[in-house]
Amino acid sequence: MKKLLTLVLAVVLVLCSASTVSAWVSISITPDIQYTCPQISEFWTGTPPCDVCHVDKTVTYTVTVETDSPPVSVAVLPGETPDNWFSWLDTTLPYPYTAGSWALDIKVPLTLGKDAGGNYVIAVSAVDSWGSSAQATATLVVQDHDYVTETLIAGTGDVTINEKVRNMPVAVKVDKIIDFHGTVDGLTKNEYLMVDAKGNNANFEQEAVVSEYRAILPTDYLYGNERFKSCAVFGGTGADIHEEYAFDWVESRCENINHHLTGDQKRKTELCTYNRFNGTLLIDAGQSVPCSILREDRQIATGNLTVGKHIIFRRP
Repeated sequence: MKKLLTLVLAVVLVLCSASTVSAWVSISITPDIQYTCPQISEFWTGTPPCDVCHVDKTVTYTVTVETDSPPVSVAVLPGETPDNWFSWLDTTLPYPYTAGSWALDIKVPLTLGKDAGGNYVIAVSAVDSWGSSAQATATLVVQDHDYVTETLIAGTGDVTINEKVRNMPVAVKVDKIIDFHGTVDGLTKNEYLMVDAKGNNANFEQEAVVSEYRAILPTDYLYGNERFKSCAVFGGTGADIHEEYAFDWVESRCENINHHLTGDQKRKTELCTYNRFNGTLLIDAGQSVPCSILREDRQIATGNLTVGKHIIFRRP
């Protein structure tokens, strides 16, 4: 009897041991490292074309889990990273699936007066139905902007904006004059500069939005004269983008200029703009690199029109 009992216990121990050994779970997060910067301020009124000209700073990691013992609980371990940066903090690989992948989006909000720059370790853990666990990590590098200027105007009145930006390390020269008379739901003019940009971060970026501008008096108008240059002599792309406009009505005007001198998209300048207006709009864009490149692209539009423009200048 004792021998039989001993044999039964031995069999049970072997089975339990075999089950424990056979249970496994693995997890990975790719890529190993990504670069981003704080999300720039937004003023959108739901006009779909404006989304085209808005650059999203979200970075995406891929979390992959495999196991022989579903279900699996998957959890993000934020550590020093704020919880609200993540698109999700926990999920489940349900039974009977033995493998799954999820996109983990991270967006860094722009909080005035608080720097977010630094290296953040992103950890994700997985625990299967037998209690087996695994963990993977990746790095998020957040770069703060070296210069930020954001302007919002809403209401009725008269406003004049005069801006100049000069930065030779990133070969940028910007001049802007905006003369506003009338009423507007919202007008923004934002510029961001980052000298040592990495990854897909831009060295210089401009975002502008005008929503529902209307002239009140016959003499009212919205006038702008804006110019962006990246000097080839200082190592820039040689891009020269000049816009001049005079409107008495604007349903929406959305624009983004992003300029990359370093990072993964180095030596690239891009313009994206959408305009629904009554008045005149000049877009004069070109690229000049001595003894190498000469490109010219000029258009003038007058009337009650919708005008869009997308152009990319690269310097190999």
